[in-house]
Amino acid sequence: MSEVNMPRLSDTMQEGTIAHWLKKLGDEIKKGDILAEIETDKATMDLEAYEEGTLQKILVQEGETVPIGQAVALIGSGAADQTQAQTETSDAKTGADGAAAAPTKVASLPSKEANTQSSPAQGQEQSLPVHSSAQSTDRGTIKASPLARRIAEEHNIDLQQIQGTGPGGRIVRDDLEDFLEHRSSAPSTPAPTPVASAQEVPTPAAQPSAPPDAEVSKLSRVRLLIARRLTESKQTIPHFYVSSEIDMTDTLALRQTFNATAGEEGVKVTVNDMIVKACALALEKFPEVNSTIKEDQLIQYKHINVGIAVDVPSGLVVPVIRDTNNKGVRSIAREAKALIAKARENKLAPVDLEGGTFSVSNLGMMDVSEFIAVINPPQSAILAIASTKKQFVPIDGQPVIRDLMTVTMSADHRILYGAAVARFLQEVKRLLQNPYSLLG
Repeated sequence: MSEVNMPRLSDTMQEGTIAHWLKKLGDEIKKGDILAEIETDKATMDLEAYEEGTLQKILVQEGETVPIGQAVALIGSGAADQTQAQTETSDAKTGADGAAAAPTKVASLPSKEANTQSSPAQGQEQSLPVHSSAQSTDRGTIKASPLARRIAEEHNIDLQQIQGTGPGGRIVRDDLEDFLEHRSSAPSTPAPTPVASAQEVPTPAAQPSAPPDAEVSKLSRVRLLIARRLTESKQTIPHFYVSSEIDMTDTLALRQTFNATAGEEGVKVTVNDMIVKACALALEKFPEVNSTIKEDQLIQYKHINVGIAVDVPSGLVVPVIRDTNNKGVRSIAREAKALIAKARENKLAPVDLEGGTFSVSNLGMMDVSEFIAVINPPQSAILAIASTKKQFVPIDGQPVIRDLMTVTMSADHRILYGAAVARFLQEVKRLLQNPYSLLG
């Protein structure tokens, strides 16, 4: 019998949530079959089978979150374990059912943990209560993810103080982070008496409720993780911003020529494809922009992989065009079109999302004058593209209508400085205002 483990589906993934099982107990599994959909920090992805056999047991239920590497199912030969549902739900029961469920709970622990709770007297295992103190069997009685337990140990937190918000009351990382944030923001006052503590310390249930006429919906795992990553980006990366105005008249004319010669079935080149190409060539000239920082090291990437922000129903994803500087504009257009289609059909693979060294976010199709974007860690910069608008420009003392576009670059001030970003934008501007240079 072989384990199906939670895979690492992105370079920043630490844990995954089983969104939906596509196979059920007893189903015949072939290599390449999709077993389940997994929500990660970037998108919902497929869990693929690498072994053949029968789905013997589902170890992680829909909605549960586990760290990478943990077993989520078992594949083997023979009949499936049809009693697992009763076994998994029994540990949540109390009273008369709890006494019978206690041995099952202890037996399901990892061997190391089970050994710490066993005793020489046979049968004493059955006398263990379902709910005991944290000092005796914290790991066996409190539902918490391994990552949450590690955070609790690092910060010396008693898990009995935490109200779990995960499936079945399971304590997850978000609960620990909320607790730490509240603890750090709470004023340092003398310790209140137990009665005062119960009255004064706010709990999640005490938070203001939504107005009765408001529509409330639970955020998906993907939306929560996107929110966390963006918050971390703004809190840990010192952003600064530089804007430039680019005359896109000649680029638009070249694009029209491209698409006129492409034929009905040819790939149409977009303005964004040409901007992506210009950025890739500028990154060749200014490699310090194509870098990241890790602790006390500056890491400069050898490959230029440009990510393109794509709006999808679940939020925002940034698929990556690899070796962008070595590809022609039509090749970039073809690859970008395929990635955008996969993103909107929720079919992006992990390889589509990994390895980006620079990002482009384009809202030009939405009549946007200008905007700034949040850096996509661990990259050092992202370029925000606004709409192209016709404006009068003085040429040889005469007003001439030209197509102007504002771009704004968000940069990591630990790596880049104002002059470096300005020079990079000047190169992007030079390339787009002389678009035939993109074809070399």
